[in-house]
Amino acid sequence: MNEWQDRWQEGRIGFHLPEYNKQLLKYWPELEVKENSSVFVPLCGKTLDLVWLRQQGNKVTGSELIEMAVKAFFNEQGFDPEVKQQGELSYWSYSGLSLIQGDFFAIPDYSIDASVFYDRAALIALPESMRKQYVEKLLQAAPAIEKGLLITVEYEQSQMSGPPFSVSESEVRSLYSNRFDIKLLARERTDLSPKMKAAGLTGMSEVVYQLVRK
Repeated sequence: MNEWQDRWQEGRIGFHLPEYNKQLLKYWPELEVKENSSVFVPLCGKTLDLVWLRQQGNKVTGSELIEMAVKAFFNEQGFDPEVKQQGELSYWSYSGLSLIQGDFFAIPDYSIDASVFYDRAALIALPESMRKQYVEKLLQAAPAIEKGLLITVEYEQSQMSGPPFSVSESEVRSLYSNRFDIKLLARERTDLSPKMKAAGLTGMSEVVYQLVRK
């Protein structure tokens, strides 16, 4: 995970969007999330999606490895969080919005009470060798999860090495189908960044899934 530390320190955070994710705005209603639900956002960075989810009346918990990203999120929002250290993790909280800073895989089992998860940047940030472990940890840390919105990307992996990594629909189904019913909501071509074009990438699709616990 040193690569992510380097990216933040060097300002190479092209993956950070300065607005709410359009797929979140469009497809979140498909989940029919009840007001006052708890939502978990793994590997969240400083995404503004956290703020939007909180504005919908949800309690929101995110997890993020890089302390710089957590500090930036609260500073940029003008929030003054309470910070508590528990072992190797630090917990930052402000008005129904919490961020767990540290190694995602160090989050204690059963410690997150979320019934919904939103993953726009977690699965695609991890190499294939770590994705199964990630899904297992997600459901160990937050075992009450009933549904989720998952956004991935698909492209010709031979043209560019991630992250973000290309994750196929077949892999998504392999990772989640034993516990969730999976519905493909959208597969849309997305704009390429100049860096992606320079790397030789010729096209990329953003793919949105709805997951409902069996």
